[in-house]
Amino acid sequence: MTARVVVAGGDFRDVWLCRFLEDQGYEVKSLGFHVEGVAPFHPGQAPLNIFIGPMTGIDDKGCMETMDGEVVMTPEIFHDLREGGVVAAGLIARPVKERAESLGLKTIEYRNQTTFMWLNAVPTAEGAIKSAIGRSGFTLYHRPVAVLGFGRVGSILALRLQAYGAMPEVFDRTVEKRAMASAMGFPVHSLDPRWCPPVDGVFNTIPAPVLTRDWVEATEPAWIIDVASKPGGLSSSIAHDPAVLARYESYLGVPGHIAPRRAAEIIWETLTTILHDQPGRVIRTQRG
Repeated sequence: MTARVVVAGGDFRDVWLCRFLEDQGYEVKSLGFHVEGVAPFHPGQAPLNIFIGPMTGIDDKGCMETMDGEVVMTPEIFHDLREGGVVAAGLIARPVKERAESLGLKTIEYRNQTTFMWLNAVPTAEGAIKSAIGRSGFTLYHRPVAVLGFGRVGSILALRLQAYGAMPEVFDRTVEKRAMASAMGFPVHSLDPRWCPPVDGVFNTIPAPVLTRDWVEATEPAWIIDVASKPGGLSSSIAHDPAVLARYESYLGVPGHIAPRRAAEIIWETLTTILHDQPGRVIRTQRG
């Protein structure tokens, strides 16, 4: 039996997700965006097995931001989902989760899954490097750069920079992360711009207002690339300073911009990793 999936599209990764699922043999419908060759979803047509909301999530009123504007997860959509079906999205507000679970549905917030975070860190890091190359008039080879934060994205970013021949300096608040970075061969400092040597640019991966005027004045970077999730890393005290904004870029949703095809695969890999561990959940299908 062919499983039926609805994808609510927030960006181009969801276009590729529709195509990827069709290639896997699923019957796919789109909601909130147009995908050539994929029929739009209309409630009441047929039972559903999986509903996949956008990376930005489903709020407490069931609203989702899609490429065509706001759409709502209505009672009719819940009604179409079979018991044992799945509601997935980047984030899902508690009222929606409670409603789904009361109907015997499983909910998955894929942005919070460790599998997703690690896999998604790779295109995020590579996208940040793509954005940085040439900004100071140089390649990254033999150029000093600062990496703020040594979590998933920061660690992969530092390794990729090192492979490019750049000279990353790692800054982190925690002793454990600094020890990890040091063990991997990176120059390591506490999160204090006074310890930062002159650098071409700064990569921030910390979702907190750590990018203060001290970082700009102490290091005088040609560019600052912020790949931290909302609210980002720019301090409100310099958020409207033209001299700072001229060199600052907030690069949200990097995978969906630079590698939407891989970003779509990462979402599905995350979901199937979870669903394979759940007996009775519908994730396989047969063509025809």
